[in-house]
Amino acid sequence: MDRDVLDTIEREIDGEVRARFPGSAVRQAVLLRYGDDPEIEPGDLWVRVLLDAGRPEDYEAALAAFEHANRTGIEQFTGYRAAKLREIAQVEYTFSNNPVTYDDKGPRGGMRIAPRLSDIEEWEHGEATPVLARLGPAGLETVDTLIVGGIAATRAEAIRWALDRIRERPPYQRLRELRGDADKLSNEF
Repeated sequence: MDRDVLDTIEREIDGEVRARFPGSAVRQAVLLRYGDDPEIEPGDLWVRVLLDAGRPEDYEAALAAFEHANRTGIEQFTGYRAAKLREIAQVEYTFSNNPVTYDDKGPRGGMRIAPRLSDIEEWEHGEATPVLARLGPAGLETVDTLIVGGIAATRAEAIRWALDRIRERPPYQRLRELRGDADKLSNEF
């Protein structure tokens, strides 16, 4: 998506946030894309709503108060964004001095707008189990290259693709046999 288009969308989102959450609780809303934060997958967009609080020790209480006072507004904003721009995968509310990269210095709340359709279908058919995987820079670069190269549509799909390649290799088959032998031995005791 062109940066000018993203800037226009970001201004619209910021205006929508200010209309839904009047007062001084919200400092800014930003639209993030792949490359802005390591958690964002290629093709996804996130909305990060930056809240205002005096000191870091006030963040947890301020987030809890904001979520309690604005529960309906949060749900409506998330639904509005999901209907308006399907690429928005997540809306989060947090505190940060850097509006782009979350600095992990305070709490964050929010919700994934919707899982990808392919993920839903796999879960419903019992073909996939959600697993939390923490990848370092090299791992992220690998799975994101598979996405950009058209091998996979998501990071989860890229990891599944890589695991399929491992299962095809003879050393893995031998490892499975050894594991089966070990299981048999442990059952005998």
